[in-house]
Amino acid sequence: MQIRAIDIRSGINKARFHLLKYGNVVETNSWQGVKCPPMFLEILNLNLMMPMTDGLDSLKKETNPFLPWAEDHFQERIAGEPVNPPPSHKIWLKGNEDFLTDNKFSHSYPERLWPKTLMPNGIRFNTADLSDAITLLKKDPTTRQCYIPIFFPEDLNAAIEGERVPCTLGWQFIVRNEKMHCFYPMRSCDAIRHFHNDIFFANRMTLFLIEAAGINATPGTLNFSCTSFHCFENDKYTLKKLTGGN
Repeated sequence: MQIRAIDIRSGINKARFHLLKYGNVVETNSWQGVKCPPMFLEILNLNLMMPMTDGLDSLKKETNPFLPWAEDHFQERIAGEPVNPPPSHKIWLKGNEDFLTDNKFSHSYPERLWPKTLMPNGIRFNTADLSDAITLLKKDPTTRQCYIPIFFPEDLNAAIEGERVPCTLGWQFIVRNEKMHCFYPMRSCDAIRHFHNDIFFANRMTLFLIEAAGINATPGTLNFSCTSFHCFENDKYTLKKLTGGN
């Protein structure tokens, strides 16, 4: 399903409305490592294209993220330390303490963005981190190779073992005509609880990379692609309120 929007606010609303209008009720065996979850309302293969905003204040207005957590957590993501758990988790959604094992989550985004001290060697090359993405953009602003992975090979085994795995697969950034565009694939996204925050983080990272790499560019298009765009079926009333749907 392809959606185009004139700005982020309308893009978020359109995607949620499409879920409300076209979503199918599905049953899954597990969710976030929890067996027998409630039924879901879901659409498959959502693709959303929309222009990003070029300022932090406007981004906060367009996405309405969960603040102050969203900005605090973004700063944790770019701070250079693979912290787990991130300190900001204490102000995130209630109940996530249940996912801690030996005071660690199965993964954290700071770990995935700064993995060098945890897993310094790849198969043939050294492991890279967010600083290497910045170095690559500085070296060649026209590169097609600036992809920042979040989903790692170990996550397939984590899934088999019933652990939580990242919803975000990664982000690709590419600069053309003084615009930095972002391709954002997700395997799974909760349309109500997380979607607006995920969009905030993607646009926020674009702003950060432009500044950190010293590129003469402004944010361009965000191409958001999600395999399973969903919410719980019993969240349908909230979805209607968010979209003004009938």
